[in-house]
Amino acid sequence: MFEGVAGQARVKRVLERALREDRLSHAYLFAGQEGLGKLELARELGVALVAPCGGCGACDECERARRGLHPDLAVIEAEGDEIRIGQIQTVVADLALRPFTATRRVWVIPECERLNDPAANKLLKSLEEPPAHVHFLLVSDRVERVKPTIVSRCQVIDLAPISEAEVAEHLVRVHGVPGDEAATLARLARGSVDRAARLAADARGPRRREQYLVQAARLVGGPAGGPAGGEGQTRRPGPAFIALLEAETAAVGEEVAVRAAAEIAATEQAFSDKRERERRVKAVEARAKREQLRRRRLAALDALDLLASWLRDLLALSCGAPATILNVDRRASLEESALAAPEVYRRLLGIIAATRGDLYLNIDQKLALQAMMVRFEEVTGA
Repeated sequence: MFEGVAGQARVKRVLERALREDRLSHAYLFAGQEGLGKLELARELGVALVAPCGGCGACDECERARRGLHPDLAVIEAEGDEIRIGQIQTVVADLALRPFTATRRVWVIPECERLNDPAANKLLKSLEEPPAHVHFLLVSDRVERVKPTIVSRCQVIDLAPISEAEVAEHLVRVHGVPGDEAATLARLARGSVDRAARLAADARGPRRREQYLVQAARLVGGPAGGPAGGEGQTRRPGPAFIALLEAETAAVGEEVAVRAAAEIAATEQAFSDKRERERRVKAVEARAKREQLRRRRLAALDALDLLASWLRDLLALSCGAPATILNVDRRASLEESALAAPEVYRRLLGIIAATRGDLYLNIDQKLALQAMMVRFEEVTGA
């Protein structure tokens, strides 16, 4: 159980003991910074709650639950920017129903800070007095934005930051990444196991990193051609960076569409009841649309993280701290850069942080990036 979750040994022990002793809370809120594996932990707990084996991870029941095909395990995701009252009304209407095949029914609610006020208020009574067979597993990167009355009705599980060594070990053990590569990805992910896993799973990752670092070097006046040299030198670096990201997000959208088609086919085979089958297919289609938006945002955030890693390294060099650089395999290119004053890099990193905040608020991605590039030029004088 929980073998696919990196680190978090204390939390795993607590949950495993609660499962063994049948002392689980009716509602958990998994909280902590982005990328710690909170949703994966909640999903795995949900699998353990509905699978008769208790979550061995190897049987057909576990596999069905992990693929979203178990009738007693449901995930409630935001529709657009919010989780709406209609979604929670459907949950509340189902609470009194006995489990279909398991002994429990489980609802996982990622990004629960997106519950709008009517939805949160509707959920409150169910959190206060749920049927004995019902469990809610809420997840949030931003627990300070979750309605306090929701928080007070849950057992809050705070996940600890994950060390580079734990992230690297996870990549080797779960994703089969070679040790040296795992160490590099863990360092770049800066404690985000989710980001490290995305980088490891992406066959285009090394090539894309190279391309983004080329543009990063050009944006801040690095050596001619950046770390890899030669590519895209006739374009201004700002538009070239945005064009590179747009090409990536188009490819991501196609990947999501292909996976959604396969999931719809599996769902149509798994559910004989027409009403339930149609409901599930509709949910898959809606989830695919949300996933395309989510992956588009993640691609932009990852690109910004690569840009920020280059700036952090230049800041480290400008402060006389070369031992702390992240892109150690690009040390030569970094050292060839014409260094600016540390304050320049701090201001640029502040601009990136503000742009990340804009993307979390679902401000138009292209406009946010274009505004960022204008502010970059103001700082660098490009």
